[in-house]
Amino acid sequence: MSDEPLTSEGPAADDELVVRARIDRAALGLLYDRYYAHVARYCLRRLFDRSIAEDVVSDVFLQVASHIREFPGRTGTDFRRWLFRIATNAVNAHLRQSQRRHELWEAAARGRHWDRGSGSHSSQAVHERLDWPAVYQAVLELEERDQTIVTLRFFADLSHEEIADVVNATAGAVRTALSRTLHRLREKFNPSARPQSRNEEALPKG
Repeated sequence: MSDEPLTSEGPAADDELVVRARIDRAALGLLYDRYYAHVARYCLRRLFDRSIAEDVVSDVFLQVASHIREFPGRTGTDFRRWLFRIATNAVNAHLRQSQRRHELWEAAARGRHWDRGSGSHSSQAVHERLDWPAVYQAVLELEERDQTIVTLRFFADLSHEEIADVVNATAGAVRTALSRTLHRLREKFNPSARPQSRNEEALPKG
């Protein structure tokens, strides 16, 4: 094992961290620091309640810490897919067990739990025009698998291939499901809208 200082910057460094994290708490801590915000953002976009999302994220990283020694992957990409698969399972389990979809929606409508981010002025203008509580309600009405695909794509920035691994599908099936779902959402909120260059660009990432 290399004695060089640990770093969490760049794909190659991520690969090293993944390998070292099985036996090195410092490496696991750096992976936690690197990915916590991404997982938290994804869980918040699925659950719409910050305190609930934080509880689920804590559970996700407890599972990661408990099972990192058995994790078979060796790259940052492998870890990212594994991590979001755990997060997706945790979110879906919470929704099924709590049976609180309606309460979660009402909390989102009252509190408008979203992050505006630091995007461009045009992106923020679109963000302001959208009725985000209504968008959240529309997302909640999607099938569980479609919720997962949309949220992973736009709020966790996973590729089609990574999402395919999370939902146990092909990348082509993910693209088809995403296109179909975005079409439904676009028709619901702006029937006259047209994609700029590809379907995904019609929905802001926020």
